[in-house]
Amino acid sequence: MKTLKQKLNKMTGMGFYKLQAFIELKNKTIKPIKHDFILNLAENRAHISLTYTESIEEDLYFEICKSHIICKRLTRNASKKVAKIRETGFRIDGLNLGDKADNDYFYHVENPRIYDKMTIKLDTIRSPDMAKDSGYDVQAGNRWSDPGTVSERIGRSPYQPFPAIGLSNYAVKSGLVHGTLSQDVFFHNYLVGHSKNGAFLDIRSGFKAVASRELQAGESITDVWYLGKAENADNIEKVFAEYCEVLRKYLPPLWGATAINRNSLVWGSWNDSIYRDINSERLVKNAEFISANFPMVEWLQIDDGYAKYDKVAHGLGMPYEGEEGLNKEKFPEGFKGFTDRIKQTNLRPAVWIGGSCPDETSIAQEKPQWGAKYDFRLPNHLILDISQQEVREYVEKALDFFFKDGGFEGMKHDFWSYPFEASEDLLKNKHRSGYEWREWWLSEIRKRIPDNAYLQTGCDIVMGNPFLGKYFTNYRYGIDIGGGEWKNVKATFLWGAACFATHTGDLFVPNSDSVGLFPGLTDDEALLCINYCLISRSMVEIAGWLYKEDTDNPRFAILKKAVCCINNGQDVFFVDYDYRLKDDAPEVWYIKTPHFSTLSETPGLPLRTVALFNLKDEVKNFEIKFSSLELDEDSYFVKNVWTNDCSVEQKIKCTLPAHCSALYMISSRNKPQLLDSNIKIDSVQLGNNFMTFNFGYTGNYELMLSHKPINMDYFETNSGFIVSGKADIHKNLVIKYSSNNKN
Repeated sequence: MKTLKQKLNKMTGMGFYKLQAFIELKNKTIKPIKHDFILNLAENRAHISLTYTESIEEDLYFEICKSHIICKRLTRNASKKVAKIRETGFRIDGLNLGDKADNDYFYHVENPRIYDKMTIKLDTIRSPDMAKDSGYDVQAGNRWSDPGTVSERIGRSPYQPFPAIGLSNYAVKSGLVHGTLSQDVFFHNYLVGHSKNGAFLDIRSGFKAVASRELQAGESITDVWYLGKAENADNIEKVFAEYCEVLRKYLPPLWGATAINRNSLVWGSWNDSIYRDINSERLVKNAEFISANFPMVEWLQIDDGYAKYDKVAHGLGMPYEGEEGLNKEKFPEGFKGFTDRIKQTNLRPAVWIGGSCPDETSIAQEKPQWGAKYDFRLPNHLILDISQQEVREYVEKALDFFFKDGGFEGMKHDFWSYPFEASEDLLKNKHRSGYEWREWWLSEIRKRIPDNAYLQTGCDIVMGNPFLGKYFTNYRYGIDIGGGEWKNVKATFLWGAACFATHTGDLFVPNSDSVGLFPGLTDDEALLCINYCLISRSMVEIAGWLYKEDTDNPRFAILKKAVCCINNGQDVFFVDYDYRLKDDAPEVWYIKTPHFSTLSETPGLPLRTVALFNLKDEVKNFEIKFSSLELDEDSYFVKNVWTNDCSVEQKIKCTLPAHCSALYMISSRNKPQLLDSNIKIDSVQLGNNFMTFNFGYTGNYELMLSHKPINMDYFETNSGFIVSGKADIHKNLVIKYSSNNKN
């Protein structure tokens, strides 16, 4: 591989000393006993053929580009018997990452999820003592230090992390990135550290849910990966940029890239402290209110609490009991009668389905042989072993119970991923990996729901893996905040930052948990959650018995305004955030549109929406230059979204108490402006003395203008002019204005 090393050294300047391919069998490591190397300089391609003992053969095809290579690795069993392969390996040794070896580090999106850190030095011993003990939830797995996730292997956790790793040095800007380009069979995990030759990256291609994959006689399996130089390894938003550009060319068609969860909301019954306190009558009443007052809500989803056994989350095992498994006191008309009533409200019915079955349930007691042993992480639960034919036949019937017979059209899938994403040996039959069974299972769900239905992935909480978007439309990356758990809010910020920084929201919609009235939080904390979900453009869910609330409640008005324009997956950017210097979440976030419109850089509309967050326990002062928002240094209108305060400023300055936030609109001063709105604006046109608006839906509007209108009533404040009325989606609103400008 000498010539390949020379190519890599020229590409990265990192001094590749040694490249070594190998295979881990069930009981031993084998290295090639014969190899052939062909380099096609004209086409920048290389081909390495490897022969191992045990009659295993490999072909490694390299596509050599200017700053990266792509490797396609075919592993073939040329023998006449089954080969039990634990993983394939590719070790890169002798790397010079740019400065003192003690400053070498790695970054993986899994880091903040498990260790509450962004970067970790290469030689750090990653033991359970390093992770925080924050009250692990054995079912949701929603804290840091949970069993089986802390490991010397980077990327092996069950959290479905964004599939790439970055290596760099704190003193330089460049780095090295490895990333996955296929998850049909393999997943990648890593060992890093230093040898006598320099830093090393040990790339392992393993199998989920089986200790070894049984490769049948004559069978081949394929792995595809990326290795490249990162020019901006010091920037969390750019470290994986080139990898993502290549990844987009290899991804299959994605449900997550569709519009299904981008511009509408799902009302879910779990959050805002509702939990299992649901019944048909209250749900239908809520659906009627939502349909009349929240036009951006498309779905009503019932969460856990519909089963007769409802002491612990239970879903996929409930159909084993047939109609007797449904709580008829809550749903006397059955699922089909309930879903028909929901459809009559013009909302669409969806259902939560958990994948784990408590030991007390009928299926767990009568069919224990159907289970995969996962007690070390989820005790007292049956995890269905999908590798068994009898289990697959049952779960297909269970899906029919919900969707064909029950009438549900969408699905939130919770506690589902254990037999597909765990790196331990779970499945009885080893002829397929967990990822291969994942493909089968999710395709079976997709067969049973409409093409325009949403499929949401819940726990284990996902860390932005776009490959899941092949079937899912959105992913929960954060833990429950709707009930008022402040410690969960802080964790969700950090995890979300790692996911959003990849800028792949257009491939797979992120979901930050629901917005609502947040009964367990203070006013400041509730507003902070609202601002976070809004600015991160990850507002898929809404919650609460909204029909019961007094519409004069300040939180109700805030909620309606916050959800006036859903644009999930939109890029969000950070200001002055150095992920290599601190492990806290970014404090200043912004999007390049108004919060109430999807229009960017449009005359008459705000240029930026900016959110400031103080997650700390003491007061904090902020001072933000407009240049850090990618704007010219100039003076701008700065409008507080939640008050009528608006002034001309040359920078953003504010002081925030602990657990507090602020949300601002930044607008040009060159022409009359719509400074703020509580309803979606689809278009705006400016004339010599008028502005014309198109609304996104019918409803009551309140607009704040920079110039005085002369053809309609208005309310004058110290900083602008407020007009209100009834929006008609079929008609334009034309506002004539005078030359009077408040600022």
